Amino acid sequence: MIAPMVSAEELRKRVDALPRQNFAILPTGLQSVPRLAALAGVRELLVKRDDLTGLALGGNKSRLMEFILGEAVAEGCDVIVAGGGGEQSNHAVQCVAAANRVGVDAVIVLQSRPGARSNGNALLHEVLGGHTVWIDSDPQMQDRTSAGAHMHLEAERLRAQGRRPYILESSLHALSVVAYVDATLELYGQVAEAQTTPTRIYVTSEGAALGGFLLGSRLMDLPWEVIGLDWRPTQSGTSARLLSAISAAASALGVSNPVAEADIIIHPTGGPAYGVGSAQSWEALLAAARLEGLILDPVYTAKGFAGMLEDLRERPPEPEQRIVFVHTGGVGAVFAYEAELRRHVIKSASK
Repeated sequence: MIAPMVSAEELRKRVDALPRQNFAILPTGLQSVPRLAALAGVRELLVKRDDLTGLALGGNKSRLMEFILGEAVAEGCDVIVAGGGGEQSNHAVQCVAAANRVGVDAVIVLQSRPGARSNGNALLHEVLGGHTVWIDSDPQMQDRTSAGAHMHLEAERLRAQGRRPYILESSLHALSVVAYVDATLELYGQVAEAQTTPTRIYVTSEGAALGGFLLGSRLMDLPWEVIGLDWRPTQSGTSARLLSAISAAASALGVSNPVAEADIIIHPTGGPAYGVGSAQSWEALLAAARLEGLILDPVYTAKGFAGMLEDLRERPPEPEQRIVFVHTGGVGAVFAYEAELRRHVIKSASK
């Protein structure tokens, strides 16, 4: 095997040298799910429980916000301007919760969408507080950067009041990628301790989580494939935007970027649209719940898990190989989908 470009010890030093706030419960667990493994047709399926980070029902954005708010606090900022998603945005909930933990204010810019749901993450968002600004520039969630101009307008308003805002236009950010380099180091230590080596890492992401696992794995020359699983139909330019964030993360860590655009694999599992379940994702949600007591959310992880099962059928691994699915969270959104869950999951299971 080619020697690693950066040792785990050196990479850990570089990650730890960056400003950081510590509020997530880490490391997250690595759980074997044998009944789902049998369904997937693999020897062992391990679930990385990033849904249990401990901040506002948990989720992968807690990792990101440790580094984002680390930089914001180090720069003397007293308010974070973030958001960009719809009313069920996990990112928005985690941003407000994280801001609460470190004592800064939060202004969240969200897209107004037809048929918006008031329960789930929307309700959590209201409980957590923060100031919400509603816009309608991208109700179909086609462009993750479309809210950026509105965030800068809010930042100008805040500066006029004597505030010091930190703008987070998107969760796809260099420090967000670094957060998942940190997660790669964490997973590397866990599988080494368990004396097991997975051959594939699946993560429901087209952004920072995928980018961090790719960068960390390539830097340490780890013997596994990293596969992203889409949560919406893949948009043009997605891989190029991710590669730019990966390169910026590598620069922040003081290393060369070993990831090329051709290395970015995103399994197309996100249809029919953002926030709309498919027959396969409802089946995946039901299987996880009834076989292992594992709750997936309809917007992200159920689609990702369905995509993993599809990819494993299309590209069966060797019989002895082990697989990791990174559960990125978003459980709060489950409660906004009661009607669909009763129709597609509960009713289906009772037949």
